[in-house]
Amino acid sequence: MPPLYDTFLVREPLRDDPFAVTHNPSDIPTLIEVYTKSIAYFTERHRGRAVERLQYELALLFVREQKWRKALRLLLPVYEGSSWRREGWWELLGLLREQVRDVAMACGDAQVVLRTEWEGMCDCFPRQIKKEYDFSRCLDGMEGLSSKPRVVVRAEESASCLSTTFCFGSSQGNVGELLPAQLAITSHAQRSTAPMVLSHIMISFDNGLKDIKIEHRSNENPSSSSIGNLHVFSVALGKESTTSELPSPTSSSRIHLLGTCDLNFSPGTTKAISVDLIPKDAGIVRVASITSTIKTDSFSIEHVVSEVDYMRQEDFWLESTKGTSRRAAGNEGSNEIRIHPKPPKVQIRIPTLRKEYLTDESVRLEVEITNEEDDDADVTLEARFLGQADSVPVWIWITNEVPASSEDPLSDKLRNSTSTIALGHISRSTSRKVEATFTANALPTEAVLEMKALYHVLGEPDTPISKVLIQDVIFDRPFEVDCDFQPCVDMNPWPSYFYPADIGEKEESAHGLRQLWHLNVRLASFSTEPLVIENIALEVLNVHDRASCKISNVPLSSTSNAIIGPNDFHESRFQIDTQKLDLDDRRSTAVQLQIQVCWRRKQSGIATTTATTLLPVQDLIIAFGEPRVLASAGPPQEESQAIPLEYTIENPSTHVLNFDLSMETSDDFAFSGPKAMTLNLVPVSRTTVRYNIVPLVRGKWITPRFRVLDTGFKQVLRVDATGGMRSDKKGASVWVDAEE
Repeated sequence: MPPLYDTFLVREPLRDDPFAVTHNPSDIPTLIEVYTKSIAYFTERHRGRAVERLQYELALLFVREQKWRKALRLLLPVYEGSSWRREGWWELLGLLREQVRDVAMACGDAQVVLRTEWEGMCDCFPRQIKKEYDFSRCLDGMEGLSSKPRVVVRAEESASCLSTTFCFGSSQGNVGELLPAQLAITSHAQRSTAPMVLSHIMISFDNGLKDIKIEHRSNENPSSSSIGNLHVFSVALGKESTTSELPSPTSSSRIHLLGTCDLNFSPGTTKAISVDLIPKDAGIVRVASITSTIKTDSFSIEHVVSEVDYMRQEDFWLESTKGTSRRAAGNEGSNEIRIHPKPPKVQIRIPTLRKEYLTDESVRLEVEITNEEDDDADVTLEARFLGQADSVPVWIWITNEVPASSEDPLSDKLRNSTSTIALGHISRSTSRKVEATFTANALPTEAVLEMKALYHVLGEPDTPISKVLIQDVIFDRPFEVDCDFQPCVDMNPWPSYFYPADIGEKEESAHGLRQLWHLNVRLASFSTEPLVIENIALEVLNVHDRASCKISNVPLSSTSNAIIGPNDFHESRFQIDTQKLDLDDRRSTAVQLQIQVCWRRKQSGIATTTATTLLPVQDLIIAFGEPRVLASAGPPQEESQAIPLEYTIENPSTHVLNFDLSMETSDDFAFSGPKAMTLNLVPVSRTTVRYNIVPLVRGKWITPRFRVLDTGFKQVLRVDATGGMRSDKKGASVWVDAEE
């Protein structure tokens, strides 16, 4: 039969295969040189598959020459990192694995033998032998072992005959509370292999949980339920210990929890081990690694899973009276969980705490701490108001009727700071009470009361727990004041401008011009409950430009222990007596005033603290050098019902002033008195013009149009109303009662 290809230039493929023909020993160096150059050539051009094939053929050449070390150095990189492994060419990789295993046996490299035998048990590789294979005897027949080999195999780098996954029973947990978790181990060994016995399994966590070590014990803790090759176990973790074995790349010296279970795995068997954990610290807890260890008399091998994707568990197996069931673990509840601080069972109660308080109010509260934990607790209380640093009150604890802080409670360095008191041990199911006080600032504001109970139960001194009580508190003004200044007629004689000899013996005594004023105070309550007004006083803060000022009460209503309800009003009146120190001083004077209100809450059977609120009042500006007209009305006469009306005209200046006076007629009243007249006033003098007004209407305000013209300055003076009258744009008005 003629050949299929023209071979006069190129030999047939069979003839071109260097292993298909017998070479002389002298040809081997030449072939090695050709392979070496070819590998370098294809490496420069990034031809990975060609490089791997050439390295494999060169290694086989070294095998024929029984140069085992050189062959192993070439085969290991191809075996561990070839594209055959990445793309799942398991049949080719299986042949390569067998070759690597034989070369490693010839070299006496026990670690490579263990790696290849461990991977060769995986059911993804074809196995030619059908007899039962025992992995624990894989090093039998190997000579020259000076020590017991220890190998670490990572699941991310090799095909494993064992898969280990872990998941938490929920996506969130609490410190100090039971947290269910489950470890699932599945054997993917070939059916022809003998059962595999793990010495122990170690589960390591990043933080918040102690490591778990599950040791093998035959027939220990038999499974409570099974489904086919699935067996579910419940393992109790109660014993703590530290590792005492020789150090290894994956061993840990941290304290871990110890449990026991039957770790004998037949091919295709899955064992789900359920455990209950108790977190100690809050935060994100992740599974760092799962290490499965096999120890025999001749070797030790550790299978480590540290990548999240390899240890993720899809199902969580549950045991019940009806058998074994499963539920999806979910991404949240897999191998990562958020641990929250332990829910506090110490309760904070402030029965009398209000959501709204009044400014300047001194408050005393009773705080009750109840221990609902299962053990005694050591408790420390912290309290503070959060808000603007210059407007929030300071919380002060009271111990044996003495404030816990000896510093000024209103000092700037204490504002917005935390007040602490140690309560000590509180037995379970008992309460303890402590009192505290604070004084609201004078400015309206909003604040947040933050009270925190820091404690630990005596059985777990290393686990701090906190209970926080947060309450929004509003500090509002208790009152709003409406003030009205009204001039009064001074009945005392003025000093004489022409005879100033008898002006007083002391130089500092006031002997100048004098004016009387009334301040009508209308106090409105902003409180939601009745308040008791103990006292209302008018205080003089400052008097400018050499003048004196005296304050006296005008009996209008009772200003002591008066009760003012919500949205109600309370009226009071004060007389302001001002006088210049010098008679020649005509400068205007400004008087700065404020109202002081002493009040308390009205609560039957409860003693409340008196608070003092200062309310600002607009400045009283008194023009001592300007002429003025004051209108005053007397009570109606009994027979004629005529109302006596007086107009007092004052000239405090140092000049003689001429005035034209006139009274206009009206349909509302008739009057008797001068309709028009001329008036001359010498310096520092005053006079009174009297009228009788007979009202023609009833039940309304009537306004006599009395006109005073300063003929010298061509100005019409304003008529100011005194007590019992009112002023408006038309002038001073007087009230006429309705007929009975």
